[in-house]
Amino acid sequence: MTSDNPVADPIPAPLVQDDVTGEERASRESVPLHGPPSRISLGLKALLRDNPWPEFGYGEIEPFMLALDGNGRGGREIVIEVIREKQISLMVEVGCFLCGSTLQWLRASDELTVIGVDPWDGNWAGYIAQTALDPIRSRSVWHLSEAQIATIVANLRRHGNFAVAMNNVRLYKHRFYPVRRRSPEALKYLHLRQIVPELIYIDAGKHREDLDTAYELFPKAVLTGDDWLWPDQTGVLRMQEHVKSFAAEHGFEVRSARQSWVLLPPERQAG
Repeated sequence: MTSDNPVADPIPAPLVQDDVTGEERASRESVPLHGPPSRISLGLKALLRDNPWPEFGYGEIEPFMLALDGNGRGGREIVIEVIREKQISLMVEVGCFLCGSTLQWLRASDELTVIGVDPWDGNWAGYIAQTALDPIRSRSVWHLSEAQIATIVANLRRHGNFAVAMNNVRLYKHRFYPVRRRSPEALKYLHLRQIVPELIYIDAGKHREDLDTAYELFPKAVLTGDDWLWPDQTGVLRMQEHVKSFAAEHGFEVRSARQSWVLLPPERQAG
């Protein structure tokens, strides 16, 4: 295992929790979480039909790249390496925020399709404004001018998280499928639709359940993610603890670089 200096946790855990109402969830739901799905619900085309992009004037506001990885210091090169090395064609990203990391994956391979899982609820305008003032977290926005940050904050307040995030990846609309759910429910939702990702990137609530569900449903998928050096309120590196215990139980090796981690299966170790 390798690790370097930490990059501060990009998104507080509550921001990746689902707070939709029961009525809103029912309107999004077309596949039951229990019982066999209808054939018309299977595959990526049906997924996009049931999880459409928002109605929005794409291109009317300026897109931006905000990956919250300390401006390239988050170690995501080890994830990109796996995408390219294994020629990943379908990836699930759990916790997309404003799709800065999503752009990194999509630009890494022209053959890659990304299913983005995030509720995109609440409003992150205040969080971005605070990030720009924080002495550590501001590293992620050093490439943006004060005027650009002010515009991003204003657009988030006016249009909301979802529309602004989708505007950032609008040039990749044919390769990005948004799913406004939380994990691990979203993984079960995709499994019922017989969608099988080759790689799952986890950047959400730092819960062991995400790993266990991903492995149970998609045992052949490469598991990777963020928050390797993120400490909780007690100082415990919570995601690192979960990843290490999972790896020990299932015989995986862990590779890490700063905030990023990848689980290597036994067959790759042997090779």
